[in-house]
Amino acid sequence: MKINSRLLIVVAVVSIFFSAAASAQVGIYAGFSGAQLNPGSSTLYGPLFGAYWQKGYILNLGADLRGSFLTHNGTTFNTGAIGPRVAIKPPVFPLRPYGEALVGIASLSGGGSSSHHLNYQLIAGIDTTILPRIDWRIVEFDYSAVTSNSVNAKIFTTGLVLRLP
Repeated sequence: MKINSRLLIVVAVVSIFFSAAASAQVGIYAGFSGAQLNPGSSTLYGPLFGAYWQKGYILNLGADLRGSFLTHNGTTFNTGAIGPRVAIKPPVFPLRPYGEALVGIASLSGGGSSSHHLNYQLIAGIDTTILPRIDWRIVEFDYSAVTSNSVNAKIFTTGLVLRLP
């Protein structure tokens, strides 16, 4: 029996598609962040909350939705953003690096004034599994810039991720 090569390619592509769809993953996370809004400014601290959805086997593609709430000495910097996420999950290596490019809104207040601006964030981090379905976000670096403002925050975060089935 002769196998048609086109049929074999179609079967392979469909199998890969259903394999990727079957491995969809949702993660809910919380972390503690520290940030400097600009060089020489005081450090702001606070929580970060979010959720991501991704699918794939080794290369995971998806989206992330997050909010951060940083404050210190009367200055607050709050953000809400959404955007694409790319993660690599090596089959035998416990570390999972990821990167994201998000866009959203930033609220900055201090010294009696408050403003809201468009915000973009470039993020890179590393997670590792510590318990089944629980990851430790070892470190995450977030470059968060605010348009129409001189804020270029550099934010470091650590926290936990709950991966849902």
